[in-house]
Amino acid sequence: MVTCNLRHIYLDIVQWSSFEMKKQDHNPYGISSLTGQEVRESFRKFFANKLHKFVPSSNIAPKDDPSILFTNAGMNQFKGIFLGESKEEHKRAVNWQKCLRVSGKHNDLDDVGRDGTHHTFFEMLGSWSFGDYYKKEAIIWAWELLTQVWNIPKERLFVTVYKDDDEAHKIWQEYTDIKVDRILRFDKDNFWEMGSVGPCGPCTEIHFDKGDLATQEETFQHKDLGVNGENERYVEIWNLVFIQFERLQDGSIKPLSKKHVDTGAGLERICAILQGSETNYQTDLFAPIIDKITELTQIQHKKGLDGMAHCVIADHVRTLTFAICDSITPGNEGRGYVIRRILRRASRYSHQLGQKNPFLYKLVSTVISIMKESYPELPSRQNFIEEVIRSEEQRFLNTLDQGLQKMDRLVKTLEKKNEHMIKGEDVFLFHDTYGFPLDLTKIIAEENNLTIDEISFKKHMKEQQDRARKSAKFSSSFLSEESWVILDPSRETCFLGYDSLDAQVKTTRFKEENDCVYIVFDSTPFYAESGGQIGDIGYVQNQNLKLKVKDTIKVLDLHVHKCTLIDGLVSKDNLSQFTAQVDVGARHAIMKNHSATHLLHAALKKALGSHVNQQGSYVGYDRLRFDFTHHKGLSKDELEQIETTVNEKIQENLPVKTDILPLEQAKSSGAEALFGEKYDDFVRVLSMEDFSHELCGGTHVKATGEIGVFQILSEVSIAAGIRRVEAITGNVAIKNIQKGTGVLEGLEEILKVNKDTINKKVSELKNQVKEQEKLIRQFESERVRSYIKNTVVSKKKNIRQSFDLLVTDLDSNIVDKKDLQGSLDTFRDLLPQGIAIITHCDKEDKNLSLLISVGRQIRSSFDARVILKQILEIAPGRGGGKTDRVRAGINSSRDIDVIIEKSEAIVEKIYLEKNSKQADN
Repeated sequence: MVTCNLRHIYLDIVQWSSFEMKKQDHNPYGISSLTGQEVRESFRKFFANKLHKFVPSSNIAPKDDPSILFTNAGMNQFKGIFLGESKEEHKRAVNWQKCLRVSGKHNDLDDVGRDGTHHTFFEMLGSWSFGDYYKKEAIIWAWELLTQVWNIPKERLFVTVYKDDDEAHKIWQEYTDIKVDRILRFDKDNFWEMGSVGPCGPCTEIHFDKGDLATQEETFQHKDLGVNGENERYVEIWNLVFIQFERLQDGSIKPLSKKHVDTGAGLERICAILQGSETNYQTDLFAPIIDKITELTQIQHKKGLDGMAHCVIADHVRTLTFAICDSITPGNEGRGYVIRRILRRASRYSHQLGQKNPFLYKLVSTVISIMKESYPELPSRQNFIEEVIRSEEQRFLNTLDQGLQKMDRLVKTLEKKNEHMIKGEDVFLFHDTYGFPLDLTKIIAEENNLTIDEISFKKHMKEQQDRARKSAKFSSSFLSEESWVILDPSRETCFLGYDSLDAQVKTTRFKEENDCVYIVFDSTPFYAESGGQIGDIGYVQNQNLKLKVKDTIKVLDLHVHKCTLIDGLVSKDNLSQFTAQVDVGARHAIMKNHSATHLLHAALKKALGSHVNQQGSYVGYDRLRFDFTHHKGLSKDELEQIETTVNEKIQENLPVKTDILPLEQAKSSGAEALFGEKYDDFVRVLSMEDFSHELCGGTHVKATGEIGVFQILSEVSIAAGIRRVEAITGNVAIKNIQKGTGVLEGLEEILKVNKDTINKKVSELKNQVKEQEKLIRQFESERVRSYIKNTVVSKKKNIRQSFDLLVTDLDSNIVDKKDLQGSLDTFRDLLPQGIAIITHCDKEDKNLSLLISVGRQIRSSFDARVILKQILEIAPGRGGGKTDRVRAGINSSRDIDVIIEKSEAIVEKIYLEKNSKQADN
């Protein structure tokens, strides 16, 4: 057993001369302080010295994994290796991984700011063994790094093991110098599982005691106050997972063919210990952000829950910065929906700090200055990240005001009904439509002595989540072997579709689910959906069976063919071999659209600038869609220029060339890579001479002339700073052009003009129609004015010989709702010494409108807004206006009678109260 201090020996071995160990006088643990970046590098170099390959962090949006929305642990990118479905490129690996825990089983959102250790975005320091070393080395090295390199005091460390894991317990006892009474056994807390199905195994966790050592003996075994309890004293800092089983659908487990090690240590928690910080928010990963919030708001950060706003904002802006950098932008579904909720939650807290305008984007530069050394991609995306956050926050602030107004009306309605609970469906409405976090609705409810139906709200949320799950391409059961009939244990499908659209293939596995047959072959000409290109369709058949391939899905390294039965009987014997035939017409159309997408990308950069970057795409057989970064909508001239450029390149019939190159060589050659995408060591580089040069694994035409023609259909905004172009090519575009030509020819015949003068003629007719509509409006206005003057105004009555009052309902057969605004002005002009209170129930939609006007001679005595406010108390609705005229919509048309009946009394009361005040003065 090694007991000497290895810190300086280790630093010499890895030539770590650039790091200066700084001693913090206030560090209560007596540890030399390291910055966040120094912690990352020391972790990496420690394991590199033990032959671990550094693997960069993967994208926050996991690829080919339907079971999670976001990367929530360092092991996510290695999931296929643990399942035996992907080849391990390295036996040992080390990295720091950007993670989000904001959805599903792993969701820390509600804990953010309430304690000092939970975050939505965090970094996981990880080390892995793929079928190489196992428990002994993992435990010894973890202890060595913690106690002999980082010099964390042993008297503050505890370890936990699974209750039945005698092997791990023995290793800790015999190969480290931890005291045996600090090795604690637990049940479920120390058995790690990826999900309801999949890899699992026992784990051993290392915990740090942040408290007073004098009370350690009496607390460390306490159920709640001790190790593994719900407290902030004993903090888990490192989890060593020993993956040796697979959890099956029926709940049972079976051994994996290889045993793996997956360790994860939270960077933020390690930094808090090494920097002697009470909470993670005081470390150099957060403190500059909180200082910036204080500077901008002029509100000091306080300890505990009083400082929650600063902590939530600091946490959430880190999440937003990294998510948007990885091309996850706020949206209405999936990942985008979650990011939108986080942004709105942060914005609501900035609102509490007095920020009425977009604020969060001002913190992005601080986040990037902290993180840029470890994540060099951040600075180049700063402007884009800031613009997305600023625009989205402005949109939310507008929505927030609308939501607060609606909430105010709901509260008043509940008060009138003497009800004290906001229904779950209403809470969900505010959450889903207006972006109100649940805690915001709770706060408003408490302020108004109300409660919320949280059970019903959660039911609505679950229904929404179930709808989202049903819309997924495939379930997590596809990642497990359990439900498959396996004919060949191969974990890989060889794709033949670059060169051939038909092939003889052998089935390696199949399953039946929801009236579909899912089949995996050893090789296939069918392209599996990825990179924006949809999966191929077609047929597979043999002498006993014919199946229609409706879609082709990629699950790790397998191509899964989703089929429906056309003829024959599905059985193991009938499924062994097939002739596979891709739908030639559909594939050729897809190839045209995919190649056109590359031309469009290059044309956009040429027309708009180098800031244009792809944010997503869809390549089908009927159309293509391309999402890209740009700060404003494209003009007609810009769209025409882009469309012309693409068609010129099509007419030039540029050769489309594909090279397979090492990734770094491809990037250094200038090939465009999709930001945040994880590529293999060797990649396909698609070139169209010197016009377009991109990494792409999709299928393409041999020369651009095969595309035929390219036509842009639309250009719209889909999120802040992101535009979308939809276009068509080939025969679809030709048919659309022919359709347009047919419309032009029809107009020529109808208007008796030629094509060159159609625009002029249509413009002339449009102006004529405008003039006719103007005359009709004038006639209608005069007719309504005459009706009001000769029929309605005569119903007025004099009140206390001081002013006239007209309370009546307008005949909807004579006055349409479009005439109401003009009618309001008419009443005001015809009753200079009077008040008009007018109702109007539309004959079509039955909506009840209320109009109130105050004549110019009595404006000093009456305010139309005051009258409206009091009427709305007896007939709820919404409206507003100026002192002399207001207009409102009444919630229920049945309130027309109460308005007609009680308005006179309301006006008299206002008049008498005003006179009384004047008399008192």
